[in-house]
Amino acid sequence: MNRDVHRVTGVWWEKDQGSTALQELRRLTFQSGFAFARIATQEVRTSHHLEECGFRIVDTALTLEAPRLSDVETTSFRVRFATSEDASAVVDIARQSFRYSRFHLDPEIPRVLADEIKARWAGNFFSRQRGDYMVVAEQDGRVVGFLQLVTAADHVLMIDLIAVLPDSRGLGLAAAMIRFACMACGRPRMVRVGTQSANLPSLSLYHKLGFQVVASNHIFHHHGPSR
Repeated sequence: MNRDVHRVTGVWWEKDQGSTALQELRRLTFQSGFAFARIATQEVRTSHHLEECGFRIVDTALTLEAPRLSDVETTSFRVRFATSEDASAVVDIARQSFRYSRFHLDPEIPRVLADEIKARWAGNFFSRQRGDYMVVAEQDGRVVGFLQLVTAADHVLMIDLIAVLPDSRGLGLAAAMIRFACMACGRPRMVRVGTQSANLPSLSLYHKLGFQVVASNHIFHHHGPSR
């Protein structure tokens, strides 16, 4: 983002509790960087403190979980693990396929920057900076979708990023990649994913696959003054 980025964590129930943290938070808001916070929706008082400091809600994030899904269904396309030769295609898909991320929903972040953040995010897998697995889906010999995954404790597999090119959606590619991952990525006992409450197509997909909402969080952004 070409500026300092800060992650704000913590919960404050009363203004006289955690006053030092609140003072630091207020000081942070006068800096020129970017700050974000992820707060459970039930922590209303903490949300109010953030709003008082100039933070704004840009997204309500939902966490969903499902037991390991069944075997891959019969499809007319190929699903496989990515290779280094897929890097360019995956980055390009990430750059043009997201609309509902917290970066895309934030009106103060230009679309070109939000797209580039997702492109770099996916590209980090191929430079071994993020992700444990990358699955891709091919249609007519062309990579049209990808699924980036991270392993967590207790045999949980986390969907980090998933995207399908707009002209290839509605064919079952996303579901096929998730099912493939359940069979080929360590056979996890549980699959976890986060998505935005505004992303109704994704929520519909996950519900059809048997995912259930287990947590919700407000996502706050703060943009400091320009230098």
